[in-house]
Amino acid sequence: MAKHRKPIDFSPKFKVGDKVRVKHGVKDVDYPDMPMGGWAGTVIEVEGSDTFTIRWGKETLANIHPVFKKRCEKDGLDLEEYALTGDDIEPDTGGPLKIEQPTKITTKPLSPKDEDDRVRMVFGLTSNDPLPDVDDETLLVYRKYLAANLTFPIEAAHGSEYRYPEKVKVIGLGDPGEEPMIDDDYGILCEARLERQVVTLPLAELEVVKGKANRQLIEDYCCWYWDYR
Repeated sequence: MAKHRKPIDFSPKFKVGDKVRVKHGVKDVDYPDMPMGGWAGTVIEVEGSDTFTIRWGKETLANIHPVFKKRCEKDGLDLEEYALTGDDIEPDTGGPLKIEQPTKITTKPLSPKDEDDRVRMVFGLTSNDPLPDVDDETLLVYRKYLAANLTFPIEAAHGSEYRYPEKVKVIGLGDPGEEPMIDDDYGILCEARLERQVVTLPLAELEVVKGKANRQLIEDYCCWYWDYR
């Protein structure tokens, strides 16, 4: 006599509104050195039969490791929500949270091929750190770095979106013995020869036309300046 197989239950293990906790031993898929065991929250979305988006509770968010928070900020990831499978979570029956913490944090090496990483090198940051905002302090740090690494003179173009550029020759970032040329509205200023005059121009408005090393240094500064003002 043929045996009848028990029907497989494809209904989701949890529904929207259920309180759940992450099982110990589960790690973040993007950052495998970051355990998530003990994190608690509420299911806010069910996808298919086995994927659950969870919004973390206040206590969990308060106890997430600072490095995890930095990474999420840097990579533009949502810290407050996360999708997990039913095998990774269990019902939250209450009681104190026992949140796992990392035992060894692996810092990804900075890559000289990555623009953001090159800017992190300027400020002595790690791959876990977000890029800093533009302010007087960070501009001074960046100016010191550029002054030490740029090779002058620098042939560049200056003009309205370089549609009708004026060719200039950058000769320096100001006298080292005087106050650094930093402007609240224009960032780092440089001295440049325009025809027979020496003029002061915003470094962020220049496009280097010759010299690969100089071009990359100034392009990195320009991208950081315009993105983080």
